[in-house]
Amino acid sequence: MGTVVGQRSAVAFPAIGVDPDEGHQVHQGARRLALLLMALQLAAVVWLAFRPISAAWMTDTNLTPFATVRSELSVGTAHAYLELARGLLLPAPLGLLLPLAGGRLDAPALPSFLRTVFASLLLATGIELFQSTLTSHLLDVDDVLLAGIGVALTHLLLVPASRAALRRRGRNRATVAVRATGFGIAPAVPAAAPSPR
Repeated sequence: MGTVVGQRSAVAFPAIGVDPDEGHQVHQGARRLALLLMALQLAAVVWLAFRPISAAWMTDTNLTPFATVRSELSVGTAHAYLELARGLLLPAPLGLLLPLAGGRLDAPALPSFLRTVFASLLLATGIELFQSTLTSHLLDVDDVLLAGIGVALTHLLLVPASRAALRRRGRNRATVAVRATGFGIAPAVPAAAPSPR
């Protein structure tokens, strides 16, 4: 009979302890970090939204898309530009943190983008409604639109490249683990022919 010999191989068997779905999942440490950062981000947004403000006058409720944006741009002061930048940048990290906290690396790009933007718009709408109810801040639809635009831009700029990098890292780790722990079957050694009598 042939002799079976344990031999290291890069393609024989899966590595022991390597999850076959690992390449499709965010590293658990990265996911937990994303959840923590998202909680801190939301806490900062809520604190800034509900902190008391003092102003000599306030603009009226705005339900016309981009009316406030046009007004701020027409004023052209540094304060006006800072207000627009705050509306864009404050919720923008959610564009990266929401998909990362979700944990899927193989999620289709368009559904992931739409889910992230839709979730951010819902969150911004809820905060805006509570803010107008519980504080002296008046409802402004442009706050919701700016939040959605900021999240959308962050998602488009960072999420596809981040997912590709994490997928490459997962494949490289799996390949190294297989090469280190895989086993193959050596070719069988043919039996010696019987000697003639």
